[in-house]
Amino acid sequence: MMDKQALIECINAPMEQYYREMTTTLSNWQPLEDAAEKLLQGQEVRDDEVPAVYLPLIKMMRVVAQVKKESDWDWANPAIQDIFKNKAESQLYKIFTNVMVGTVTSIVKRFKIGTLIEVGTGPGKVTASLCEEMSKNNIKIPVIISDRAPGIMNIRDQLQQSFPTLTFKAFIWDIREIPPDELVAHITAPVLLFERFCLPYAGHDALDMISPIADILILQDDLSLTGKKLAYDILYGKMGTQFLTYRQTREHLEKYFSFIHTCDREITRAINSSVTTFTLAIK
Repeated sequence: MMDKQALIECINAPMEQYYREMTTTLSNWQPLEDAAEKLLQGQEVRDDEVPAVYLPLIKMMRVVAQVKKESDWDWANPAIQDIFKNKAESQLYKIFTNVMVGTVTSIVKRFKIGTLIEVGTGPGKVTASLCEEMSKNNIKIPVIISDRAPGIMNIRDQLQQSFPTLTFKAFIWDIREIPPDELVAHITAPVLLFERFCLPYAGHDALDMISPIADILILQDDLSLTGKKLAYDILYGKMGTQFLTYRQTREHLEKYFSFIHTCDREITRAINSSVTTFTLAIK
């Protein structure tokens, strides 16, 4: 059984860094909500009306609002791909990347983890940052990466070439479905599994697919603390994402985990945010 208190203590440092970065960079989430409401109502939002850190999100919401007026949503649209690439490379998402890398690294440095699993690996940039930290600290835990896109095999090859001392396995896995038998066969407990912004596309039920194989689960998803849809939730819904609440997520997690911790509650209060972004679950 994992020492739950020790786990909480070992993620304190990355969460404290997250608090400093968010309160310094954002200070208040309300301008984003106000801008999203204007866009939803069809009004214009100028770049100089919002703090610069929010601009990648504002530009994304502009595209969502405009595209849905003119045509169906198409992820292959170059304009859409450019906007999402810019969002992923934004200051805000770099903060999110740093806290996930810091949190996972802190855990694997202190606890004996048998397998590290990432679902929704995407282009592997976060994975590469994490592997850099593992290499620096001489941590050689087997790494399993997965994604529903076949390109995950190329990502594995790139990671193996960049980090030859680590062992990588890659699997095509849509987390709305049960994990592949071959993936399960390569697991050595205890398992630390993490994901980033997959649930808005996969839904709460995906937790019933990933939770059984995880001893420690780290979720990086915006979960509503109020249960009330805001303007940006409605805009995001236009591109196929689902509205997630902390209450529903917790109900799913409680079926599998004995301890669930909201990692960033102090941060949400400090920046006046209605969502929590980092949740830790332990068996």
